[in-house]
Amino acid sequence: MKIEKVLNNNMVLSYNTEGKEVILKGKSIGFGRKKGDEVDRRLVERIFVQNDKKDARHFEEYFAKLPQEYWEISEQTVDYAKSEYGMQLNERTILTVCDHIAGAADRYRNGIILRNAMIWEGKRFYPNEFKVGQYALDLVKRRLNLTMEEDEAMFLAFHFVYGQLNRKEPENLELITKIIKDIVDIVEASYQVKLNTESWDYRRFVTHIRFFAQRMLQNKQYETTDEDWFHVLKDKYRNSYNCIVKIANYIHDRYYYEVDREEMMYLMIHIEKVTRDLH
Repeated sequence: MKIEKVLNNNMVLSYNTEGKEVILKGKSIGFGRKKGDEVDRRLVERIFVQNDKKDARHFEEYFAKLPQEYWEISEQTVDYAKSEYGMQLNERTILTVCDHIAGAADRYRNGIILRNAMIWEGKRFYPNEFKVGQYALDLVKRRLNLTMEEDEAMFLAFHFVYGQLNRKEPENLELITKIIKDIVDIVEASYQVKLNTESWDYRRFVTHIRFFAQRMLQNKQYETTDEDWFHVLKDKYRNSYNCIVKIANYIHDRYYYEVDREEMMYLMIHIEKVTRDLH
């Protein structure tokens, strides 16, 4: 692999075996190097695959010029999300987090503080992602000497929500959050309980709804359904089934989407778990 262009001391442009432009990042990987030199693979720490020429140019003109501190904060935060919470994230999440931190730092230095209208719902439905956002703000405070409001932690949290959904932009975040809220509300109303937002079962339930909402908005459904197993669960978890019917009716009436039986089975199991100690 040869260097196509040196972007800075820690980044070079090259091509992978598929002929796609890639950005190779590593300490001193570009120091004293020039076009045509062989890449020292021992120095490669991150590989960013570019989607297209426009993507590559944006990287060269913007990301390669950001201070190293922004990169280190972003990389450390993404690594923390993976190791501490097991989040499945690709390298592009580092870019979105780095971009956000750079923009937020610029805003705060100019006295511009944005409020996050979704902070309370976000804390409830994305607690782990919010904690990762707080972790990033702690790094910002220590590394950049900037104290940011928790609203910014929630803005950062959304990048991790969508990093796990494999979407580039959080276009439907408000809608997905509304769907989660409405389904949780239906469950709480059906059982006349308040769910324990700190429980592991609750977090898994919310995570499942999140991915269900994504599939729904993409109009995707499961390909197979085990009818026998569905009827077994329906009879065994009668209260959960009745609750699922309410949810399916809500989804159909509000979004014109038919909740298939496979999805109903998974939701029944999650609802049974999340409510088992509350009724």
